[in-house]
Amino acid sequence: MVTLLRHRGFVVIWAAGLCSSVASWLLLTGLPIYVFGVTGSAFTTSAVFLVELLCGITLGSFAGALADRYDRFRLMGCAAVAQAAAVLPLLAEPGHHLWIICLIAGAQAVLTQTFDSARNAALPSLVEPAHLVSANSMVALNISVGRLIGGSLGGFAITRAGTGYLAIGAVVAFTTTATLIVAGRRAARRGVAASNPPKRTSPFFATWRSGLAAMLRNHTVRVTMLSVALGGIAQGLFVVLFVVFVSRALHADGTLTGVLRGVQAIGGVASGLIVGMLGTRLSSRLLMSLGATTFGLISLVIWNGPAVTRQPGWYVLLFILVGVPGVAYGSGAFAQIQQSVPDTDLGRAFGAYYAIYNAAQGLGMVAAGLLGDALSVVLVLNVQAALYLASGVVAFVGLRPGGRVARWSGRKILVSRDERRETVESAP
Repeated sequence: MVTLLRHRGFVVIWAAGLCSSVASWLLLTGLPIYVFGVTGSAFTTSAVFLVELLCGITLGSFAGALADRYDRFRLMGCAAVAQAAAVLPLLAEPGHHLWIICLIAGAQAVLTQTFDSARNAALPSLVEPAHLVSANSMVALNISVGRLIGGSLGGFAITRAGTGYLAIGAVVAFTTTATLIVAGRRAARRGVAASNPPKRTSPFFATWRSGLAAMLRNHTVRVTMLSVALGGIAQGLFVVLFVVFVSRALHADGTLTGVLRGVQAIGGVASGLIVGMLGTRLSSRLLMSLGATTFGLISLVIWNGPAVTRQPGWYVLLFILVGVPGVAYGSGAFAQIQQSVPDTDLGRAFGAYYAIYNAAQGLGMVAAGLLGDALSVVLVLNVQAALYLASGVVAFVGLRPGGRVARWSGRKILVSRDERRETVESAP
């Protein structure tokens, strides 16, 4: 991690990502509170989340394709400027014109995925391969810090001055992001110039389709996406049923719900720092498998804990702990993709990553809505924990070292799981 902090280009891009994360959490926290305050309807409030999710699913992979077609630093800067412009309508209170809120939420979802895909695709050009895990852990750290800062400020702003302060805060943060991106591009000019994707002459949709086809042929990417999809379904179940669990199983109110969601960020920050310091010693496969299985095991303790105790202090501690494996898993998954996909295809790979995760999360939300009232909430959440365990097993088994050597008729055959091809070499 110390090595990364000496790289001015990476530090500036990391700081830009932190500002972007703070702005995103400002909106993610503030907009639903505003909609609920105006309408008093939980169903209408959920529409904001639904719009964000649908835009991420349908347009996420296209956003990633842009990162393979254009300069990634310029794309990040343009996305940040567009995000700042998109929130300007909030300066005038939308009131009951909730379609404005939905448009802003959808635009932010697509632009955030564009920014994130371009940033993740640019990381390998900024740091050495041995430091990719550490770099990804620092990026994941932004999400937790952004939640702590942006989430708190978003709730404060929306209760003090409606959407006006929310818009001002988001514009300042996104504008700072764009400014830092410009500085980061200058600092990393040499490294980026050597790894810029070539100019493409083929049509955009043809490039998008070819990138998705390449993902399907890549064994490592397929396994990583399967593991991520299982985790996404589990997260969707959690998002819907967590509030129900606190109410029905812990017999607590919304205060404890907010505290438990917030303290997860503490574990995320700690995990980001730990993985950042040990990243060069940890394999991405190990981080994925241990992260997902540890997440599942802690979840099992949480969901079945009310049979032993309902003391809030224990659950605060457990939710701090459960924030740790999430960052480890995400760092490993990003590194797996970055290490197994050519630089020219990385944008589309991350676009597909976010689209698949969002679709899986949506599936989990639908399942939670259908099963949450029909079955015991603890039973369904135990299934959620089992999905995380399955995600870890898939990563551990499917991402084993890619080559094996076999003997056949005096010839040596190297079989690569990543490429699914055979290379025949003369035996010595």
